[in-house]
Amino acid sequence: MTLREAGVTLIDCVHATPAAVENGYPYIGIPQMKDGRLDFDDARKISDADFIKWTVKARPQMHDIVLSRRTNPGVIAPVRDDTSFALGQNLVLLRASGERVSPGFLRWLASSPLWWDQISKFINVGAVFDSLRCADVPNFELPVPPIADQEAISGLLSALDDKIELNRRMNETLEAQARALFRDWFVDFGPVKAKMAGGTPYLAPDLWSIFPNRFDEEGAPKGWKRSTIGSSFNLTMGQSPPGDTYNDDGEGLPFFQGRTDFGFRYPENRKYCDAPKRVAEAEDTLVSVRAPVGDINLAWEKSCVGRGVAALRHKSGSLSFTYYSAAALRSKLEIYQHTGTVFGAINKKQFEALETVEPDAAVLKAFDELAGPIDQKVRTNETECRTLTRTRDLLLPKLMSGEIRVREAERQIEEAL
Repeated sequence: MTLREAGVTLIDCVHATPAAVENGYPYIGIPQMKDGRLDFDDARKISDADFIKWTVKARPQMHDIVLSRRTNPGVIAPVRDDTSFALGQNLVLLRASGERVSPGFLRWLASSPLWWDQISKFINVGAVFDSLRCADVPNFELPVPPIADQEAISGLLSALDDKIELNRRMNETLEAQARALFRDWFVDFGPVKAKMAGGTPYLAPDLWSIFPNRFDEEGAPKGWKRSTIGSSFNLTMGQSPPGDTYNDDGEGLPFFQGRTDFGFRYPENRKYCDAPKRVAEAEDTLVSVRAPVGDINLAWEKSCVGRGVAALRHKSGSLSFTYYSAAALRSKLEIYQHTGTVFGAINKKQFEALETVEPDAAVLKAFDELAGPIDQKVRTNETECRTLTRTRDLLLPKLMSGEIRVREAERQIEEAL
């Protein structure tokens, strides 16, 4: 049946953009739809008055789905909670009445391969952007199982998704903890300053004892030294191989041309290259060196890096110190965002000249011992997320087509985990 017959309503956005303010309600645009989620942290803020105006037509509620009509037409993100936000241009809401489509099932209805068949059928190919017309979306024809089956399918897939989301949030918390530790030790020099001020030790005695109690003439903690990226790190600038060596079939190494495929910490493999010119080893820190400059990720495995990406590793081999050093360099890297004639970029000479600090070996070792297990937990969570995502995406079309029932899907999940 069509979405209209299934009681799914399309609610259009306001076709204007409100002014941004420093504090207010989040205004979700296409860039804030990331990996099936709405990123409220990255959203611009709008005033209370504009929020009222921009939600007169469409005030999102839990279980609605946000649908993009341009740039990436067909991509959706479900509204997972009661967060109040306004809808940006070229986005619409889809809302199920509950009579024929369970509100919680709607997101899965709009995620299956059959959904993308309808997108292909109704897409308007434009000179610059492809798009969907609001009038066409209610005519999408999709198989709609009985409500009881919908709720069983939704419950199963949502449980997988909830675990993925839990792991993602846990990883954000873990990384924030490690970044805060790095900043205190190597950017703010917290223990050194506290010692100089006669403050109360806030680290374990064995850690407290390895920090100096004064700075040298160059402003570095005594025994440490001011350094540069070129002196302290091995830097590999990417180089793009010939275009005929790229493929989508998994042949060769994962290939990253720029930050397009960067994720929260690890990139997503989309392209491969069977004749790489420059290589990043597993767990090297990847740095975007062409617009936008400064974004970082970690190489999940040995990878090919194109001209938009550099691979970085501290000469001690410390993975954690490298990663958080690169994160701390972001403000220095972003200066090169607007330096090119066409787009921002940083070359090898400029990158190697960036100043950093080289700590005492004992402090570096202590940081590794604290941050390393955190980073390993992040990788373990990410491994589980990848397994859950793969399992969910395999089960979704089978459940939607009726190829398997929920009980069989549960058995397959038990085998996969």
